[in-house]
Amino acid sequence: MPEIAADAIDRLITVEMRTQGVPRGVVPALYAGVRAAVGAPLVLAAARLLRRVVAPGDRVVIATGAGHPLLLPRGETDGPLGAAALARALDLGLGAVPVFACSAGYEPPIVAAAEAAEVSVLRREQAMARRHAGWVETLLPGADEEAWAERLLAEAAPSAVIAIELKGPGADGAMRYMTGRPVTGEAGLGPLFAAASARGIATLGIGDGGNEIGFGAYGDLVARAHPHGRAMACATPTDALVVAATSNWGAYGVAAALALLLGSDEVLHDEAIEARMLEAAVAAGAGDGIASRQARTVDGQPAAVHVALITMLRAIVRSALRSAEFTLEPQQGGGPPSSPSPTSSTI
Repeated sequence: MPEIAADAIDRLITVEMRTQGVPRGVVPALYAGVRAAVGAPLVLAAARLLRRVVAPGDRVVIATGAGHPLLLPRGETDGPLGAAALARALDLGLGAVPVFACSAGYEPPIVAAAEAAEVSVLRREQAMARRHAGWVETLLPGADEEAWAERLLAEAAPSAVIAIELKGPGADGAMRYMTGRPVTGEAGLGPLFAAASARGIATLGIGDGGNEIGFGAYGDLVARAHPHGRAMACATPTDALVVAATSNWGAYGVAAALALLLGSDEVLHDEAIEARMLEAAVAAGAGDGIASRQARTVDGQPAAVHVALITMLRAIVRSALRSAEFTLEPQQGGGPPSSPSPTSSTI
């Protein structure tokens, strides 16, 4: 069983390395509270959910994008890389078609990171007709968020909807930054998750502070853990929640847990892809959310830290898969494609 390895993954992705000016101790407190409620490694609960509901050919919506109209007009480096890595894992591991969703303006780094992760971003018709590709949907600030969400769910018919570093509405309906200030110039994707839940579609949230979609069931925990928690806590829950020190890391942790469940370390991207994704996202306009600077850093940490994290995650997965005590869990839902899909090409 993969619990021991998944627990190691949880511990690794929640190592908090906050830079000056950012509250410390928040991630350990959030993780402890959510872990106590879930009763299992968070990445494993998330991976099991995805494995259960996603079948080959299914669409999975991956929503991300956090920024500021002046300081980060193309969004943060935290979010796009996690979305791309998880899209790759869902494609290779479960045969899913990723559908990226974001507030308009944040899409260039998301597309760049995805293509650096070997997932082509094409028109919907093209992506539906082949493997290893997806498409992107954007929502203009000020547009009808509920109507957009209903249209997307009707057209994509996803089996799961995932939020990565995606701000959601608080109890008063307003999205807020980690400082507690209201968000400006950014479309809200919270209605997408409310509509998905109403339709019985599986939802997953990945976040690192408490103002992200997924923390809706933990408002009191966020209020205790973060100095601005009472003001900025997101009120939108998801079926599973992964807490990480950086949201990208949470997505990498879910990909690593999927690799454990599927018995293949290829599901988790390698160090070269990690470096490539960050380079591509920054070149496309993404910036560090803490420094508000278009630099090759994520949440204040340089590329070398994130590459090293991938090295350790891959080592955890490989060690577990080679262990004599490790056994794969029986398949109960979707699972990896056993043969090329009918739309695959052999050119």
